[in-house]
Amino acid sequence: MMNRIYLITTIGLLSSIYAMSQTNSLSSSPYSLYGLGTFNTTNTGGSTALGNTGIANNSSEFINNLNPASMSSIPLNTFFFDVGFKSEYGLQVDGSVQESKLVANFSNVAFGFPINKKSGLSLTLIPYTNVGYNVTNMETDIEGSTSSFYSDINGSGGLNDLKLNYGYAILNNLSVGVTGSVLFGQIIENEIDYIGENVLNIYNANSYSGLQFGAGIQYSPIKNITLGSVVTLPTSLSGIQDRKVSQLYESDINSEQDIDDFKLPLELGFGVQTRFLDQVDVSVDYKKKYWANTNQTDQLGTFVDQDILGLGVEFSPNANPLKFWNTLQYRAGLNYDSGNLEINDTKIRNYALNLGLGIPLRHDGLSMLNVAYSYGKKGQVFEGLIQENYHMLTLNISLAGRWFEKRKIF
Repeated sequence: MMNRIYLITTIGLLSSIYAMSQTNSLSSSPYSLYGLGTFNTTNTGGSTALGNTGIANNSSEFINNLNPASMSSIPLNTFFFDVGFKSEYGLQVDGSVQESKLVANFSNVAFGFPINKKSGLSLTLIPYTNVGYNVTNMETDIEGSTSSFYSDINGSGGLNDLKLNYGYAILNNLSVGVTGSVLFGQIIENEIDYIGENVLNIYNANSYSGLQFGAGIQYSPIKNITLGSVVTLPTSLSGIQDRKVSQLYESDINSEQDIDDFKLPLELGFGVQTRFLDQVDVSVDYKKKYWANTNQTDQLGTFVDQDILGLGVEFSPNANPLKFWNTLQYRAGLNYDSGNLEINDTKIRNYALNLGLGIPLRHDGLSMLNVAYSYGKKGQVFEGLIQENYHMLTLNISLAGRWFEKRKIF
């Protein structure tokens, strides 16, 4: 059994690293043009359907990647493996013009296990940012003249987050955790400029890498209520640019140079999770990202402090377990994101509604097929901005196996 789990984990991890590092085009958003792209809103297990909440949730049924302290609750002798897939259909509205785009790829791979009765560990590979945009016929004025030229620009790629979480239970109702991430990836931008009768092709491959650290805590003051908090420390990602400039009938010009570090802000998060009637779980999360303190700007916008609020509800029937519908977990969530960019004095806000199901694959209820549907709206049609309406479907296969258990002989 464990050999099969190790094989599945290794194949899944290597396949996802290859797929996500080669083409991390998990976004159809025009707003991925800014900064490092749009930040990932999906996660492991059933978190996506719960409005991406989970700061106060444990990891007793699936890997909760949102708080390292939750790793202390992984059941003893249990090995979790989670692999996810994501498909997104986006419809961009710019006045009377509409454009649609469909993308699909791996969304995560993770495994976790207990070290002893009080501590646990998980390793997760998940997209950190996503880039996928296409801008056509963009007009730019030529400096020092009354003329202009037109450009077609497309971008793809993004950054990945290879995260190690460790949690330890100090008391039965108090756990702490630490986390460390390796952030890495490449953003590719290809620009074609039409200047009179001349065509100029500029290809940029920007590679970023760096480390990020954080910590978390979970505390249950009374039965059925858990409080959680996380902090992610600010860091800088170093970058290298490979550029290739070509023109018809001219020799290519290749260069490699360092580019400005990209600064990531201090992040604070707070959450509460409670249970009613042993059937309904409610979780509420609030996160604050202090982008203004990074003192950096994008060419097309300004980074501002970001507020993220999520609400999740899960219903688990306690009726006759012989009926299939009574074995499912029903989930719903809401999410509001104030955005970290301000363009033309307007924030790029995001609203999302999430619905999902947890379908058990085994009688113990630990191995689950987690399905989530999200409908969201980002931006608005105002002063040259674009409104994006998107539909997202995520599928997470969360498997649980038993290991290091002594066989009972009767």
